[in-house]
Amino acid sequence: MRRSDWAWKAFLPEGGDRNHVAAHVTGEAGPEPELPEAFPPAMVVVGGLDSLQDWQRRYAAMLQRKGKQVQLLELPDAIHSFYIFPELPDVGKLDKDFKTFIETNTPDH
Repeated sequence: MRRSDWAWKAFLPEGGDRNHVAAHVTGEAGPEPELPEAFPPAMVVVGGLDSLQDWQRRYAAMLQRKGKQVQLLELPDAIHSFYIFPELPDVGKLDKDFKTFIETNTPDH
């Protein structure tokens, strides 16, 4: 928990806490953000064993409400930050799906 608290303090402006608007980009602490017309396609990856999965799904839902292109990739057995462990099987699936996402959403590809 100390490491998580440190990460929040390092990310947020001085004096900010977890209720700061920057920690709630989907509108929980105020209005939903304005997104530029040119907001790029996004891939949101949700691990089924990730304690932040509800936040990730809310982010994807907010992008959809804003009319942005979003691909939601659900990996039921994945933990938070699973992609830093290359030996986990879901890393191979993520790599494959991410490659396809980039190729599909890159002009002149």
